[in-house]
Amino acid sequence: MTGRTIKSHDPDLDQTILDMSNAVHRLENAEFAIARLRKEEDQRGAPQVIAQANAIRDTIAARAARLNLRPAWALRLIVERHEFLRKKHGRRPSLEQLVAAVEAATDVLRSKAAADDAAAFEAEFLARQSRHIAAAGVAAGVYLRACA
Repeated sequence: MTGRTIKSHDPDLDQTILDMSNAVHRLENAEFAIARLRKEEDQRGAPQVIAQANAIRDTIAARAARLNLRPAWALRLIVERHEFLRKKHGRRPSLEQLVAAVEAATDVLRSKAAADDAAAFEAEFLARQSRHIAAAGVAAGVYLRACA
């Protein structure tokens, strides 16, 4: 690869990135809204936001399928990294820059996933231990009251 544009390597990918940048941004906003709604007691808007997010995901998946790019999350990662580089450098990145950015993001995400798995395991272990100790505390209290 040389410092050529994405369009000179793959015009379909170039057009897809341009077309999907807004969709990826809207999907990020919808996913954030879903997470926020799950924390609130009033979740009246949740079905609409979830439907909107699913429709956007379907659109991205259809475009990814046209490129024979599986899974569809791969297209999302490409578009996100492209937009990040475009904003950072003030111009569209070359294919080499995009490849490097996607590979770097993949490495970071892989290590983050491992750390998240470890944290989830620890949280599950501590929650299970707390439930057992809480149940034991009740039994201990009943026993001590009986002794008194």
